[in-house]
Amino acid sequence: MFRAFALLCALLLLPFGAQAKPFGNSRFEMLEGVRVHVRHWPAAGAASGCPVLLVHGLGGSTFSFRQLAPALAAAGHPVWAIDLPAYGYSARQPFPGTAGDALGPWLAARQPGSGWCLVGHSMGTRVVGELVRRGDVPVERAVYVAGNPILSERELNNRERYRSPRIRRWLANLAESRYLDEDRFGRLLAKAYGRDPTDEEVAGYLTPLKTPGTALAIMTGYSAEFPVNPRGAELDRVPTLILWGEKDAWVKPEVADRLQAALPSARRVTIAGAGHSPMETHPEQTRAAVLALFREAPAVASAR
Repeated sequence: MFRAFALLCALLLLPFGAQAKPFGNSRFEMLEGVRVHVRHWPAAGAASGCPVLLVHGLGGSTFSFRQLAPALAAAGHPVWAIDLPAYGYSARQPFPGTAGDALGPWLAARQPGSGWCLVGHSMGTRVVGELVRRGDVPVERAVYVAGNPILSERELNNRERYRSPRIRRWLANLAESRYLDEDRFGRLLAKAYGRDPTDEEVAGYLTPLKTPGTALAIMTGYSAEFPVNPRGAELDRVPTLILWGEKDAWVKPEVADRLQAALPSARRVTIAGAGHSPMETHPEQTRAAVLALFREAPAVASAR
């Protein structure tokens, strides 16, 4: 009886997500002392392409890449996707340093000596930009989807608001009271998609977001140590794709214009009819644009 009780207590004390794998290819790894949910899609057959890391945006998780990841793996790329701390099924605590501090050594250990292809969506472009700027892990290609890794002066100033614990708690309570039910979150996701989401799509995002403490953990992570804002010249040395949805209502095309001006060598693809999450709503066009960069195909002005 005592042994069974001790086992039950141990299970209850495990970090969130430890009791069962959320997906068939899930694993949990410790990065800089933080328990992180990772998914891996091995390359189909013999790996013929660069290893790929997928980094989600604000409110997202590995679920955001449920179509792109297997498509890249089928094309010969070993693919990893992570839930950043406070998101998805990772621990509700920030890395002690920056995401680059944690991910750099982890990437080097996954594929020693390999050059990586990095894909970031929205907020995740900041992580990709940091890894490119640091240069401690070889990066062969970088893809920025609906996000600019170079913050404007206004964005840098806005971050200072999150330094206040009182403001973080207020914003977390507001988010939990307004957006964590299916109808309201569905409307929020519809704005990102540019179409009504399915019940499965709403559940895929909302389930981990309902974990107690998630909203405050996200706000706390946003106020944690932040990487150096990169300069365009530091990022433009890597072959780059700027991928945007034509009808993105969250991050307007002017932001892509600013990134293009900073990275004059980057190719740019605009996906007609897509909103803020083209890898979900327009997976074929997204896959084609990303693989074109990975395979050094000629740049395409627009995907339609």
